[in-house]
Amino acid sequence: MNTSGYGPVVSNALLRHALKRLRQATGQQREQVAGSLGWQVSKLIRIENGNTTVSGSDLDTLLRFYEFTDQERIDEMAAWAREASVPGWWERFSIRDKAFERYIGYESGATSIRMSQGFLIPGILQTEEYARLMARSYAAPEDIDAMVLLRMERQREVFARAPQQSHILDEAILRRRIDDVMPNQVQRLAELARQPEITIRIIPFEAGPHYGYRGPFVLLGFDVPLGGILYLEGSRTWHENLLISEEGMVFNREVPAVDDAAEEIAIYEDRFEMLSRIALEPAESIILLDRIADEIS
Repeated sequence: MNTSGYGPVVSNALLRHALKRLRQATGQQREQVAGSLGWQVSKLIRIENGNTTVSGSDLDTLLRFYEFTDQERIDEMAAWAREASVPGWWERFSIRDKAFERYIGYESGATSIRMSQGFLIPGILQTEEYARLMARSYAAPEDIDAMVLLRMERQREVFARAPQQSHILDEAILRRRIDDVMPNQVQRLAELARQPEITIRIIPFEAGPHYGYRGPFVLLGFDVPLGGILYLEGSRTWHENLLISEEGMVFNREVPAVDDAAEEIAIYEDRFEMLSRIALEPAESIILLDRIADEIS
């Protein structure tokens, strides 16, 4: 059972940030702390980089060493440690793409989700029929059912938490002929766009070429002391996904790390705003969605 409601990935991130700040407040380097505790320095690096969960005993050891006595904060960190050790709902799907797996973990604790998609309906908004048809276009037959189940479960989890969602879609996505699944898919988008926590904005044909053609991206925000998350779906190579957090962690070893993670996230935040300016307003987008649904039905 969740203790904070943020899920294991976000809870682990909050805990490692807190522990890193406590160490920095003492003015000690990792080597000094590890040496004083009789640990290998690699153990402390794994804890602070989020590559391992923190056991209750290791947390107690670090807090005593840092002489930290704020009981309310200690209880909060202990709760984060417990939640970080609970398997995420997505782990039963054996996701191969580790960047996407980590993204889902962060998404499960995000309070805002901003997506730009120029080629496909975002997975979080897809009908089951659309998701299955898309999976057939690139997945092995034996993987399709699991992929669709993951997508539907992800939707249920996100919609149950009701974070603020903002989606920017190109009009071409809605008018592309894809068997007989598009009428229900567009109607579903129109229904979702009327929910108070979901905003869908359409970039019309007359806007011309735009930055969204470069590839889809997602920005996650949180209501806790945790920097933003940027997820690039196949944006840097033809086949690799990339996840960047503000402290510079890049979850895809096949792709070169960016020079400045925070600056990279800021750039994409500006680009999302730029796309928002050329997209229709939410009410206008709903009108367009309704019209397209009628036209293709």
